[in-house]
Order: sequence, then C-alpha cells, then structure tokens
Amino acid sequence: MNARHAPAASQLALPLDGAATSLAQCVGSPDALRAVLTRLLDLSGLDYDQRVELLGGALVAEAVRPYWISGHSPRAAHDLLRRHDGELADVVETLSPVLLARAEARDEAREAINRLEALLAAAR
Repeated sequence: MNARHAPAASQLALPLDGAATSLAQCVGSPDALRAVLTRLLDLSGLDYDQRVELLGGALVAEAVRPYWISGHSPRAAHDLLRRHDGELADVVETLSPVLLARAEARDEAREAINRLEALLAAAR
C-alpha cells in the first residue's frame, strides 16, 4: 500500500480492535463476516483496484490452501483442487494471470518512477 494513502496506525487501532471484536462475534455467519470484512476494507484506505486485487488474491490463496499446506507443490495442489472442484479451479486459472499481470505492471511502474527520480536527482 502506498504510504501516502495509508491511514496512520493510531487512526486504525481503535476501529480495528472493534472490527476484531465484531469478527469474533460473527463466527458462522457469512453475512456478518462480510460486513466486518467490508468495514476493514473501508478502514484500510485501499482504492477500488487494490481491494479487488486483495480479494482476488485471497480467493486464489484460499482455494488452493487446503492442498498446498499438505506439502504439495503449487502444481500438485492445483491438480488436487481441479479434481475436487473443477469450477473453482477454472476460476483460479482465470484469476491468477490477471492478478500476476497487475502486480507485474505495478512493479514495473514503480521501477520506472524510481529510475526517473534518480535521473532527475542526478541532473540537479
């Protein structure tokens, strides 16, 4: 997250404590949990694209996690997911390249800005 858009830690502490309490109270209730997660996203200061990337990445990680934590390679974990839930594996296959491309584009943009800043600093 860009430091310019990140709320100060002191601004987040109390609301996050409240969100954690709310989270503990909504165990077993998808609607209540969704509300808490939405509130956490609101508090995060992330923009729309960052939220979508975060949630997409969480979906991919959560879909593969039960198979990956069993000591399988990423490929084997995905193959196991495919055998267990083909539709979810299709979603992971579709979403993963999009998330990777966005992350790479963000890294490339950051690197280009750093190089430009270095050039400007050297010209002074």
